[in-house]
Amino acid sequence: MTPDEKLMLKFYELAMKGNNPSLPIKALEVAGVMGIKATALKNIVKHLAQANLVEKIDDTTISLTKRGYEFALETISNDK
Repeated sequence: MTPDEKLMLKFYELAMKGNNPSLPIKALEVAGVMGIKATALKNIVKHLAQANLVEKIDDTTISLTKRGYEFALETISNDK
């Protein structure tokens, strides 16, 4: 699994803790816990946003898009 995919699944996990797939998530905090540097996070989020998997709310906050939510579900079901 790529770092991008792992990050997407972590975003999904956090969003679903609040029972809201579009819940705003502090991406920098998540990256820190996962050992991803801020520069790498910025690039990953940029690419995820270009792929319409996340929406940037501000420089440190994102939310999953419908496509991102569906991607996470597919990834989880394929891992089983």
